[in-house]
Amino acid sequence: MSEQNKPSIVFAHGIWADGSCFQKLIPTLQAEGHEVTAAQYGLDTLRGDVDATIRNFRRVSGPIVLVGHPYGGAVITHAGVDPRVTAIVYIAALGPDETETSQSLQAKFPTTDVFQNIDVADGRVC
Repeated sequence: MSEQNKPSIVFAHGIWADGSCFQKLIPTLQAEGHEVTAAQYGLDTLRGDVDATIRNFRRVSGPIVLVGHPYGGAVITHAGVDPRVTAIVYIAALGPDETETSQSLQAKFPTTDVFQNIDVADGRVC
C-alpha cells in the first residue's frame, strides 16, 4: 500500500493520562507512512473532549482510524460519526452505546479498591 493510501491515525487517551501516553507508538506508525496525532483534551465534559478530538482531524489528511484507550473509547464512539472516520479501534476501552455513558457502563461492574483513593473536587478527579 502506498503512503498516499495509508489511513491517518488519531489517538484518544484515558482519564489517567494525556496524549503523550502514545509517544512510543507514534514514531513507528509515522515511519510506516501514517500521519498520526494524539488528541489533547481537558476531561471537562465528554462533548468538549469529543470536539477537541474532532479538531485534530484538521491536522491529518485522508481517511482516519480513531484509536481510543479506556475513556478514549467513549470519546471515539462519539467522534467516529465524522464521515472521514473509516475505522474505530478500542484498546481496553469503553464502548458505550448511544444511550450509555462511561459512568453507566462502569456501574455495571463491581468497583475496585483504587476508587477508594480518588478524590473528586468541583466535578474533577484530583
